[in-house]
Amino acid sequence: MMIRSSTLVLVGLVAGLVVGLSGCDWNHTKKCEWYLMPDPDRIGKSDEGYIPVCARNLVINKENCYLQATLSLTREYYGKKFRMVDVEIDRSGQFPRTVTSIKTCE
Repeated sequence: MMIRSSTLVLVGLVAGLVVGLSGCDWNHTKKCEWYLMPDPDRIGKSDEGYIPVCARNLVINKENCYLQATLSLTREYYGKKFRMVDVEIDRSGQFPRTVTSIKTCE
């Protein structure tokens, strides 16, 4: 039984599409589009010495607001772009998670 060349081409295209789509960054976590912003709606819901913050992507309107950071860290990174994959978060406790550092990008 012979396999037609058109079938092989179709299988190759489908395999290429699956491999190509699996490498996509749907949530833009690897793109330099994120900002750290204070979250006034959650004041009083963070630990003592911290303020509630959100990591926001204004391009795709995504956000992660289950975060807290010190006032000095928030001031240092306010208005600076970063990649979400470059944010160091202390995941040992409960929510909100504590942002410990951010590597900014340009």
